[in-house]
Amino acid sequence: MYKIKFSDIDMIDLMGRVVQGHTRHYQSDFDIDKKILLEAAGQQTVRDRFFIWLCRTAGTWLLCERDVFLKGTSANDIFNFYVEQTSDPVLALAIKVKRVVANTVIGDIYVLDYQAHYRHIQSVGLSAETVMLQYERGERMMGVDAMPGSYPDMEYGKLVSLRYLPHEQEDLKELLWRERQERERYEEGDPDAFIKRSAV
Repeated sequence: MYKIKFSDIDMIDLMGRVVQGHTRHYQSDFDIDKKILLEAAGQQTVRDRFFIWLCRTAGTWLLCERDVFLKGTSANDIFNFYVEQTSDPVLALAIKVKRVVANTVIGDIYVLDYQAHYRHIQSVGLSAETVMLQYERGERMMGVDAMPGSYPDMEYGKLVSLRYLPHEQEDLKELLWRERQERERYEEGDPDAFIKRSAV
């Protein structure tokens, strides 16, 4: 069931079918995921098209992959939570968004072993050191511990986005490159068989 991939697939259709079979409560979480996927498909940079998707019996999370590998980020905390604090059966998929076709998202999906991936991230993950805060009228760089809330900045206005950074950017780039190269070696799987096995 693990280390298989589905290439050039209708992601929203497959993920929606997984939700139908696996998620008993808060299926509406997937509406948020779909919006993020559609927005990601329109991004100019490829770096913003990679995610880790957690599908649980009580909802879903679509997490930015680079942040999952950065300790101290909310994405890393969320990814870790369901191993450390619950016994929920969790499906973990790596997501690579490619393009939009007829209002759906085409991309590649890779099936991960959630528990093993958790241990892997504990081993190779990097610490977030600073965060770049992008506002309507400018940006600020500050330490992760000093990061303010999402309130508007008196000088720069509304917070638009934030991006966590490790001490050495190149280390994170190399780590993510290795992860993605490894996943390309996964064997092609049967989506219908996967959905049937993942149902609870």
